[in-house]
Amino acid sequence: MVSIGVLFLCLFWGNPGYARQDDPRLDELFSALTDTNDTPEAKVIEGSIWKIWLTSGSDTVDFMMLQGINYMSEGRFDKALILFSTVIKIDPEFSEAWNKRATVLFLLGDFDKSIEDIGHTLELEPRHFGALAGLGQIYDLQHNQRNALLAYEKAMAINPHLPGVKIRLKQLQTERDKKNI
Repeated sequence: MVSIGVLFLCLFWGNPGYARQDDPRLDELFSALTDTNDTPEAKVIEGSIWKIWLTSGSDTVDFMMLQGINYMSEGRFDKALILFSTVIKIDPEFSEAWNKRATVLFLLGDFDKSIEDIGHTLELEPRHFGALAGLGQIYDLQHNQRNALLAYEKAMAINPHLPGVKIRLKQLQTERDKKNI
């Protein structure tokens, strides 16, 4: 079980001068995420990871990201796409901008471009369980069971606390095993 100190770190350690996928706190958070069996604790750790991923180190970029997320939640995907694309032009090394644009592209049904942006996300942050889960979902919708299984398995290896992914992974494994009989 993860110590109270790690939870304190997750909740109260202030943002450094930079954050994002190269933040040094992530290594310990990812270790804690895989080590814990406590669901509430896992959600706190996962939330801390997402908070770091969403913090670019630039107030302008952070504002644009939050506005893009707001547009996504309002179903204004065209505006979100423009903002995330602009962030990528400003800071092409910011993995979460690629991930958010991949999400918008997915919502727009442009799976090929979404997969491409997921690739950029994973180049910058190979531990991005959200991108891997999204990739699995795309492959699942495309009836590409083999690649869906691989993506879901990778996501679960990094974050074993993804209930929807866990359920779908078991379903696909069962379907695969029935075909092999």
